[in-house]
Amino acid sequence: MTTETGKIWLPALKHASITLAIAALLLATIYSVAFFKFHPEFERFNHPDAQPVSIPGKLFKPVVAGGGGIQDNSVIITDFADDKAIIAVPTRFRAEDYPFLKVEMKGLTRFTNARVFWRLASNPEEVYSLPLNRSGDEVTQVAMVYGGDNYKGTVTELIIAFFDGPALGFSNNNEVDIVVGGIELISLGATAVVEQIYEDWFNPPLWQGYSNNIVRGIHENGMIFPNLVLNILVTLSTVVLLTVKYCLPTPWRANLNIAPTVLVVISLCWAMGDVLRWQWRIEQFIDTRERYEGKPLEERIRNNPIRCARFPEDCRADLLPYF
Repeated sequence: MTTETGKIWLPALKHASITLAIAALLLATIYSVAFFKFHPEFERFNHPDAQPVSIPGKLFKPVVAGGGGIQDNSVIITDFADDKAIIAVPTRFRAEDYPFLKVEMKGLTRFTNARVFWRLASNPEEVYSLPLNRSGDEVTQVAMVYGGDNYKGTVTELIIAFFDGPALGFSNNNEVDIVVGGIELISLGATAVVEQIYEDWFNPPLWQGYSNNIVRGIHENGMIFPNLVLNILVTLSTVVLLTVKYCLPTPWRANLNIAPTVLVVISLCWAMGDVLRWQWRIEQFIDTRERYEGKPLEERIRNNPIRCARFPEDCRADLLPYF
């Protein structure tokens, strides 16, 4: 880097970093103050005084399972029955007190899908559900608010279900035991919201039912897209720079160069977005390698979850030799 170049870009990097920090603080303040404007679906869950509730895994009873048992405070599933395992616990709480739910779990492999189901006192014959999203061999916090009107009133039962996915080369969670330590019901609060957004961003969906594998950036029930936040940060940073340059008497406005500083802000936001993208790419590479490495073509086709985005028996499995 030449001396002249350094005189332009080093101050630009310094100013961009400070401006981006100010923009992030502004955005966080605006988001927290106007949270219910951005997320009106959370209004009926505004009961921050509700105390968290923990339900230990040992209280769950098997509904469908090939094998398992209780170990300390956890329930262990060692085998599936008919490609599924289901455990349930009776409970009684008001849905509006707990917009978030977290399942303490270990051992979930990429070849098994999991969902949380619940039953309402107002309609005991029906059960409703939301997907549990993988994070390593665990699952992320669930924003139960996106159950909509199906998550309302008194909840009388919680159910966790595991299903073998379309990878026919694997079964029984790839022969790995699933340990469920319990469920935590979480009231609305800043910590829960931050954790939800963080886990949404760092655990995007790997495979979709699209020929070009479009990825939304977050799961279907995520709260806010990272690209939207990064674009807002660029806009706010530009506004802050223009305000400082032309409206405020500050000691560093004289050597504040708008164009290079904005370019550095854009580059920093792009880098933050690319960290998320590369994290997804690496995870998808690992997923692809585990599904297909060393397997013949027919088995690779069977193990492809986007071939029809459904279970093989619903997807013309009889035509597999000709795919």
